[in-house]
Amino acid sequence: MKFHEQNIEAFIQLLKSQRSLFSAQDRASLDKLIAKLPDDEEKISEAIASWYEQRPKILDAQLDILNTLLTNELHASRTIGTPNTDDDKDYRKNLIDAIGLSTG
Repeated sequence: MKFHEQNIEAFIQLLKSQRSLFSAQDRASLDKLIAKLPDDEEKISEAIASWYEQRPKILDAQLDILNTLLTNELHASRTIGTPNTDDDKDYRKNLIDAIGLSTG
């Protein structure tokens, strides 16, 4: 998995598992950010990274999840011997869904 894909996956996981880190303002800001992004995974990854880099608690949690994902992928590739190939994913839609979940 490419880094930008891992970054988005980690952020979606963060939105789903640590909702309390995101204030109502954060969620509103994310809604606006995601709504105007294209479906390009690299641009989405760059945009969310710029967003969470300004929020230290969210940044720390994101880095923790990213480290776990990277470690798990490394172990999996050593065990299996083949890279993890994901089907094309609609990261933008998944982010919108995760943001919606985090409002609950």
